[in-house]
Amino acid sequence: MDAALSEIARFLAVRAPFDALAPEEVGELAEQTEIEFFLSGAAILTEAGGPVTFLRVIHSGAVDIIHDGRLLDLLGTGDTIGDAAMLSGLPPGFEARAAEDTLCYRIPVSVARPLLDRVKRRELELAAGPPNHRPVASLLRSPTLRCEPMESIREVARRMTEAGASSAIVDLRDGGFGIVTDRDIRTKIVAAGLPLSAPVATVMTTQLFTVTPDRLGGEVLFELLERGLRHAPVVTESGQLVGVIEDADLYAVQSRSWFGARRAISRASSAEDLAAVARGLPSVVADLHAARLRAPEVVRVLSALVDALTTRALELAAPAPASSEGVVWVALGSQARRELTPASIAWGAVVCHEPPPVEWTRSVGDVLRACGFPGEVVARTTDDWTRRDGEDELSLSVMIERRALWGTPIDPLPAPEGPARDAIVAALARRALAAVPPTGFDADSVLEASGGHSDRLDIRVAAVAPIVELARWGSAAAGVVEGSTPERLLAAAHAGVLSDADARTLADAFDLALELRIGHHMARIAAGRTPDDQIEPAEISALMRDHLRDVFRAVTSVQRRLRG
Repeated sequence: MDAALSEIARFLAVRAPFDALAPEEVGELAEQTEIEFFLSGAAILTEAGGPVTFLRVIHSGAVDIIHDGRLLDLLGTGDTIGDAAMLSGLPPGFEARAAEDTLCYRIPVSVARPLLDRVKRRELELAAGPPNHRPVASLLRSPTLRCEPMESIREVARRMTEAGASSAIVDLRDGGFGIVTDRDIRTKIVAAGLPLSAPVATVMTTQLFTVTPDRLGGEVLFELLERGLRHAPVVTESGQLVGVIEDADLYAVQSRSWFGARRAISRASSAEDLAAVARGLPSVVADLHAARLRAPEVVRVLSALVDALTTRALELAAPAPASSEGVVWVALGSQARRELTPASIAWGAVVCHEPPPVEWTRSVGDVLRACGFPGEVVARTTDDWTRRDGEDELSLSVMIERRALWGTPIDPLPAPEGPARDAIVAALARRALAAVPPTGFDADSVLEASGGHSDRLDIRVAAVAPIVELARWGSAAAGVVEGSTPERLLAAAHAGVLSDADARTLADAFDLALELRIGHHMARIAAGRTPDDQIEPAEISALMRDHLRDVFRAVTSVQRRLRG
């Protein structure tokens, strides 16, 4: 018996997710594990069976996963059977049949579930990093320097130097705050020709970005990056100043390379300078991934940097429109969702009250092309965009998946109404149900939903796009045009378009698919190759296959319920 337990423990300890358990936990698991044997052709799980009460791990042999008489997947040594159904407490929704004589380890749900929940918690803590989840109030490092509006710039600068502070909070008479930074003192005095005796109120900023003490460090750092700021006063809901959080306070939370890139973008004085920064973005993304940022954070940083590149390209284009009022650049697609990856294409369009000068749109296109983005600039009025009723992908995205990035609108941004809106939602529903993922893997090939085999896995098409399409449909039906894919799914659930359970399932599957996609891109970059979405099945590890199967099944189950 001891020898059998030792063999079970050795087998489980080197296979995910059990390899994340402590030795004593693996021993506890082995003590509760039973051995079962199935002859070739024997049913292990049936679609009509009750809830799954055991987690099975294949020790040897092979198992076919079948639904409606069609082969969906082929599992082998080390693969688990029934884990998703075990966690949900529902019937499996498929048949598991031994493809050859098969030996399995069978673990009761009451034993497996607590241990696997523990593994998941540890993975989340490791991926996020403790500082990410610390409130900014606990990350403040320096005492807050306060001053009066009429104090001289010289005096405030002297006090900042003595205190080693890079900013000072200005107490305003109405109870509000202003802020002056060392950069303000260096640049605004020179630019405006102000004497050091001038009051600090002449260089302070009063339109402040503030955060509450309980905001998490990682979230605040993202917002500083997106806004191009270095400081944020920490203010309670009752208006009490707690301190000032700086980007330097948060560098322990994330890599500082992104802020260097952000500053280089803002300082670019020509298309050539901007293109040089753009060429360095893959290395910034690689640094972020190496620092163990989770994929949703990596793509948000990349999207923020591309936002800044796009905005700077619009500023560098000449001749500029007489007024930016009525001319709005909207980011579209994955950039609008803040989900750009190294293999994504950033694109956008102009919504205008009156068409901007042709020379300006041509210049914008030239600068964007120099930075490696599509250079065609399409500018249309709100009425013109709306009249197109989503007849092409560009106009569809402008109406249902956009984010205003630059300019000041005069007219409302395009939004379909009435029959046109119903037609677009119906078209998106058809697309969402047509984007069917594969069902699994068979040796070194991908099992497509059609029953065919493929020698390549396009991870975007197979795992990411089906969830994005469901989110586009759900959010359009809910009247939401902005937000990430998980945010759109939650909006659809809030509006009753999706169930809460389906929205959470798809959001979790999307995060997992994004992690796998970013991991593939990083491997390509590390090998000195252009990032793409094409993966050879032979290169997909057993653990990655398990994760992909989870994504495929999550999407398929939601699509099946939506079809009724």
